Amino acid sequence: MQLRKIRLSGSDVPSAEIAFTVGANVLAGQSDTGKSYLLHCLDFILGADELRKRIPEAEPYSQLHVEFQEPLGEYLTLERNLSGGELAVHRCRMDEIVEDGERVIRSRSGSSQAKDLSSVLLPFADMAGEAKLRKNDRGETQRLTVRTLLPIFLVNEIAMIDEKSPVVGDGTFDATARKRMFAYLLSGKDDSGIIAAERRDIIRARDQAKLGLIADLLEPLERKVKSFSDDPNDTIDKVDNAIGSITTELNTTTETRTAVLRNLQTEIAELQRAETQIIAIGEVLDRYKLLSARYKSDLGRLDFIAEGAHYFDGLQEVHCPLCDQPMSRDHLHVAQERSADVYAGARAEASKIKALSTDLSQVIITLEERLADWREGEATSRNNIKDFQERLDRQLAPALSDLNSRLEKLIRRRVELEGARNDKDQLDNLQLMKAEIERTSTGKTGTSKWEPLPSVALRNLCKCIEMVLIEWQWSTEPRVEFDQADFDIVVDGQSRQSHGKGVRSILHSAFVIGLLRYSAEYEKPHPGFVVLDSPLTSYRKSPSVNNGDGPIPPMIEVGFWKSLAEVTSKIQVIVIENKEPPKEVADAVSYTWFAGDDAKDGERKAFIPS
Repeated sequence: MQLRKIRLSGSDVPSAEIAFTVGANVLAGQSDTGKSYLLHCLDFILGADELRKRIPEAEPYSQLHVEFQEPLGEYLTLERNLSGGELAVHRCRMDEIVEDGERVIRSRSGSSQAKDLSSVLLPFADMAGEAKLRKNDRGETQRLTVRTLLPIFLVNEIAMIDEKSPVVGDGTFDATARKRMFAYLLSGKDDSGIIAAERRDIIRARDQAKLGLIADLLEPLERKVKSFSDDPNDTIDKVDNAIGSITTELNTTTETRTAVLRNLQTEIAELQRAETQIIAIGEVLDRYKLLSARYKSDLGRLDFIAEGAHYFDGLQEVHCPLCDQPMSRDHLHVAQERSADVYAGARAEASKIKALSTDLSQVIITLEERLADWREGEATSRNNIKDFQERLDRQLAPALSDLNSRLEKLIRRRVELEGARNDKDQLDNLQLMKAEIERTSTGKTGTSKWEPLPSVALRNLCKCIEMVLIEWQWSTEPRVEFDQADFDIVVDGQSRQSHGKGVRSILHSAFVIGLLRYSAEYEKPHPGFVVLDSPLTSYRKSPSVNNGDGPIPPMIEVGFWKSLAEVTSKIQVIVIENKEPPKEVADAVSYTWFAGDDAKDGERKAFIPS
């Protein structure tokens, strides 16, 4: 990003403006011509609280516009009223403004995400708009802002000769942030990843709150632990062993009971089967016995009939029981039933019945044997059932009940002991925590050790400054070092701050231009331009004494002007100076001369036209 134009405008007055080009720009002139006022205008447009220098000639003007251009050719113009207030951003050239522009605040604070000057201008300068810089030893960070960068690209004549660091400047409250800004410019790496330590007063207040809470918790715990006299660890081990033994015994007893129940069920089934068989066999035997009795009755009747046939002939004449006729030889029944036939028939029938009766008797014997076996089995099953039931009721059930009862008691005891041990552990932990908090809260926390500036980048920067000094003919082999304690350069073994104000001014200029060249050569972040106010005016170096003020050695001033003529278009150096550059330099750079009250025709008198 480079500066292109500054313009003051107001009602009924001609605009006051000055333009700048790429490379070197020299603005020279008499005193009181508005040169330094331009620097204050830049400071004001870049977010200063107020315009720190006001001149009578600028009173009719009200509006300030400053135009910037980035390397790709895009323009951005900032606008601010000279009386104060916020800014307007126009993403166009100054002469192309037709609208009010985007309003932005100068800077935001706290957690605000409002768009401000830095969030607009830093990305336009190809820098990280939200880069973080460490601001203290605790590691707290803040945003990189335009105001933080200001000392390294906008140097007024007071800062030029000041003994303060060219990096830190007058940053009393943000010295750490400005040092980290310098580290960011050297390395391109910001402090976004730093985890900040807490503030000591916050830590102390939090520790006090913790101690109060711990005290509230300790009191009841101490009473509870004191009331428990057993050794929790030892007793818990014993109870665990007892629980293990009882659990094993309980499992064994349960398995036994299950086996007994299974046997009981088997015996009950056997008993039911025996009872069923006994009933069925009993029914069959009753029927078979009835049949056997029938067989005996039939045999008796047949025997009677067979024996009775022999007496038919000897029967007296009697009347037939059937027809009540006399039983003569002509009687029909006597004719049909001869005694021999009757006898034979009765015998044959009796033989059949005897055979059947014999088989039946054998079957009855067999059934009675089976009935006896089933009754024996029934009795055995009843005895077994009784034994199983008695074992269940008198042995296993009481044993299980006893084991369960003992196990429940042990578990309750285990819970009590576990609670006692937890209480003891919690008490120990709280006491340790209390001791640790008391120890750390009363002691001082160690100072954080932060990474120093990158040595290689710092050496490269010093080489760039050495090249600047060689061009300015400081010496043929100047040796530049950077003192990280004072955050200032040391040239040829002597710190810049120990020189007179003239040399401090020259070396301050060399540092700022060297940093600009370093950023361009190594592609590191930088706004892209520098503005130096009166780098030569205060210089009075003695040719023989290296640290005093005196006549200006011609070779230093000549070298300074000559180097401006060789500034490349990649950077922009704007020098505001009372002295005029040599003509060949003035012709080679963008040169503007304010002639003041002695202005001749065609010469510009001052920044603000009269």
